[in-house]
Amino acid sequence: MRYALLIIKSDSEPVADAGPEFDALVRWWASLRAAGKLITSTQLGPRGTASTVSWRAQVPIVSDGPFLESKETVGGFAVLEVESKNEAIAIASSWPSQARFRIEVRPVQDD
Repeated sequence: MRYALLIIKSDSEPVADAGPEFDALVRWWASLRAAGKLITSTQLGPRGTASTVSWRAQVPIVSDGPFLESKETVGGFAVLEVESKNEAIAIASSWPSQARFRIEVRPVQDD
């Protein structure tokens, strides 16, 4: 079964790129890769670099920036190959940066 982890952070929180928190995250990702659980993962660019596509009368309209009604943003994602939703939740629960992030766990819809 595949599950997506959506890594959610406050817009006001910078992402650490050095130090103990960063090192813990690097080890966490490496352990998932070594266990064969991680299919892919990536960090997303800043919200200000986003474009949003919406439609009016079936005509696409492209706007600069994100337009989610939230003070949080999806900062990255991962796709896992696991045995169950409980295993995906257990992996998300082991995220080392717990004070600054939330992890949303969603099943990936297979074709």
